[in-house]
Amino acid sequence: MTHITRQGAVDFSVGYKTQTTWKFQEAMTFVLEGLGASLFFVALLAGSIAGMAAGVVVLIGSGALLMSHLGRPMNMIYVAANFRHSWMSRGAVLIPVFILLALLAVLALGVLGWQPGAGSRIALIVVFAALTLFTVMKSGLVLTTFPAIAFWGGGLLPVIFALSGLSTGLAVFTAYDGFLLARWAWLTPALTAALAVALAMHLLSMRNAGRAAKVSVGLIGQRHAAAFYGAGGLVGLAVPLALGIYLAIDPAAATPWLAIAIAATRLLGDIAIRDVLLKVGVYDKVR
Repeated sequence: MTHITRQGAVDFSVGYKTQTTWKFQEAMTFVLEGLGASLFFVALLAGSIAGMAAGVVVLIGSGALLMSHLGRPMNMIYVAANFRHSWMSRGAVLIPVFILLALLAVLALGVLGWQPGAGSRIALIVVFAALTLFTVMKSGLVLTTFPAIAFWGGGLLPVIFALSGLSTGLAVFTAYDGFLLARWAWLTPALTAALAVALAMHLLSMRNAGRAAKVSVGLIGQRHAAAFYGAGGLVGLAVPLALGIYLAIDPAAATPWLAIAIAATRLLGDIAIRDVLLKVGVYDKVR
């Protein structure tokens, strides 16, 4: 509907505006957080020290990107100061805790040769399961705290980000080890399918979540169709899902190249989807 201003009236209205604070660098930070945490946890379950170490390296990489976003290392202190009320602050505290504990676990298990008993192993799994769950959901939880951007609300973004990180981490570890394909062949395709469903539900719900959210959904098709529906949907969801189902039905057909293809396409889709979800964040009109 056309906005009409009365003659002589002062109009301070501002049109829809896309956010520019969160860009590709932030999307990559979120991707690496989810990948690193998931990779470490799955490697812990599989008893792979190399996989655990790789997960720690990826998490450290995500921290390096975050620090470059903040500009100065000292700014991390200010970010972490609001732990009680801010998901960003909680991430600034708990993810370094995750990295420190993960490094100690790699040192104890891989270098010192520690052989944990049943109780100690269960404790390790419980602690890192909690830290992994927090890490893969954290970036989605952070985005939901921006009420001015309706597209980031609705409650499904933490689920989408968690499923994206978990499915990518599982796929990458499977390409390296094959543990998951041998034990839980349906796990990666199941998580990928759940991610596709959650993403579709989010887009559908956002069409009815206000005009700004509807504008965000429209921007995906207008400006980012190739990245979101092509790289994210077709390459990053449909291809790894189809290949995962095929290998789950016929494990004998598994080859390293197929596993690598699943991991590479899932990682590409993770990057594309998160990047577009950030880029189409639209502020509502200000009056």
